[in-house]
Amino acid sequence: MALPAKNDRGLTMLITILSVIGILYFGWSALRENKDQDAQKNPFEYDIQTFETSGQNLVSYQQTIFFDVPLINLYAVAVDRHDRIYVTGDRVLRVYSNRGVHLAEYPTTRPVSSLAIDAAGDIYLAAGESIQVLDSTATLKTQWRDLGVDAVLTSIAVGDQDVYVADAGQKVVYRFNKSGELLNRIGDKNDEREAPGFVIPSPYFDVAIDGDGYLWAANTGRHQLENYTPEGDLRAYFQKSSMTIDGFSGCCNPTHFTLLPDGSFVTSEKGIPRIKIITILGELKTAVATADQFDQDTFDLDLAVDTQERIIVLDPKRKQVRIFQKGKLADG
Repeated sequence: MALPAKNDRGLTMLITILSVIGILYFGWSALRENKDQDAQKNPFEYDIQTFETSGQNLVSYQQTIFFDVPLINLYAVAVDRHDRIYVTGDRVLRVYSNRGVHLAEYPTTRPVSSLAIDAAGDIYLAAGESIQVLDSTATLKTQWRDLGVDAVLTSIAVGDQDVYVADAGQKVVYRFNKSGELLNRIGDKNDEREAPGFVIPSPYFDVAIDGDGYLWAANTGRHQLENYTPEGDLRAYFQKSSMTIDGFSGCCNPTHFTLLPDGSFVTSEKGIPRIKIITILGELKTAVATADQFDQDTFDLDLAVDTQERIIVLDPKRKQVRIFQKGKLADG
């Protein structure tokens, strides 16, 4: 058998060496790419989509009515004792019937971040750093004291005698009488009273008054709902931090809440936009709407409950008022 020529043996060796180098290079490149991808991953990142349909089997409400609100920015919603629906946005106050028929529109001097209507029909507006009180025809009756440049007024709750105003900027709830006199502050940190104070990381800080006249406040940084006497003593609270439907997650939830006649809570959240009902003991009762029923990046879902116990939801992403009712089929 003839031996290969010297030049042929050299060429064969060169090809073999180049092949080995190529294999090593592409193998190294693949490992480097995988390593870079792994390095870019956040080990603490959670997949929020996993929780968007959480609780679907618990939903016992259906959307029965919705109507558009032709404003650029929507801020707050409330209902009066006749079930008229009040919406603030831009620099106007709009009034609708309980079926969504537009009844009236009134200009406001400032954007109104929150509102409430008392039994007499007077309308309380959080306008800038102070409270304005209008009569039932939206005529200005009085404007209360300025609460300071740091004030970020996020919620108003009106009772028979007291008016509570939540200030996310100064992390406190003010208690006024209906003449606008400041009676006391609630939620200031006080070591002697073992009061840790409110933890409010962002401008979501809701309040409501229960059937016994006590104040409920959302301590959003702690994922808590807290119950206070009018003088500011903490009576009770409940808390649950969880990504699942029975808890609250993120930096500041629940963003909004309101009360049903039986004392249970209707809550809304951001991050995972969903609405649910929680018992007075803090246990999940039912779901009203899960995250898949809202558009992406929906947040700031203000809530109200009317005399029919319909849940009124202000959806600023869709620029709509959406009404949910227990056990009813949607209008479509």
